[in-house]
Parts: sequence; structure tokens; C-alpha cells
Amino acid sequence: MQEGKIEEAIAQNEQALQIRPDLVEAQNSLGAALYQTGRREEAIKQFLQALAIKPDCVDAHNNLGIALAEMGKIEQAIAHYEQALRIKPDFAEAHYNLGAALEKAGRVPEAIQHYQQALRIKPDFTQAKNALARLQARQ
Repeated sequence: MQEGKIEEAIAQNEQALQIRPDLVEAQNSLGAALYQTGRREEAIKQFLQALAIKPDCVDAHNNLGIALAEMGKIEQAIAHYEQALRIKPDFAEAHYNLGAALEKAGRVPEAIQHYQQALRIKPDFTQAKNALARLQARQ
């Protein structure tokens, strides 16, 4: 997937899941690849299957949050980002994603806190810097 060979990644993950249906990493990876091809509903199904097997899979919670947020299901996305952060509090990307979802929900002070937390964890996180600067400029 990192090489941009999304269809190949889908095929390889599907093959891995035929061999080991409980392989959470393959389900999450398949979900991410499906998401990149615009197959959102299929991606969500894979993330949910991963979480059914391993409820504390932070990447699946974060990825599911991303897919749900894009579909406009902001409150559900927030819940998954929050769950990811309960499991792994130093997950900068989940703080950023939660900040973005909170911002969409109109909860700007909370969004700012999560952007700031993302930057405390990962000081060179450009997206978080830009989002924080944009929100602070509005206040």
C-alpha cells in the first residue's frame, strides 16, 4: 500500500484473510486500502470486523473514525477516536483526527486542546500546526 499499489494490497490482504480470518492487521489494512479506493462501506465493515476480534485495536478505531467522519457521522467518529485515545493516549494522529471531528461538531475549545496535544506528542505535525493556527486566528 505504501508504494501506491492499492489493488495489489487489497488482493494480498484478502488472501491473508482466507488463510487466517482472525488476522486483525490484515482486516485493518484491507479496510484502509478499500477506503483509499472509495469503497467506504466495505472499509467500515473491515474495521468493524477487526474490532470484533480485537476491541483494543487503536488503528482500527482511528481508521473507522476517519471513514465515519467523512460520511458525516461525526459523533460516531468522535467515539472511535476517543476509544483509540483511551487505549493509546500518546497517539498524535488520533488527537488530530479527534480535533478535526470536534471542530466539525462546533466544539472548538475541545478541538484546540486535541490539536495542542497532538503537537505536544509530535511537534513537527504540520496538519495539527495548521489547524491550530487557523482556529486561534479566528478567536
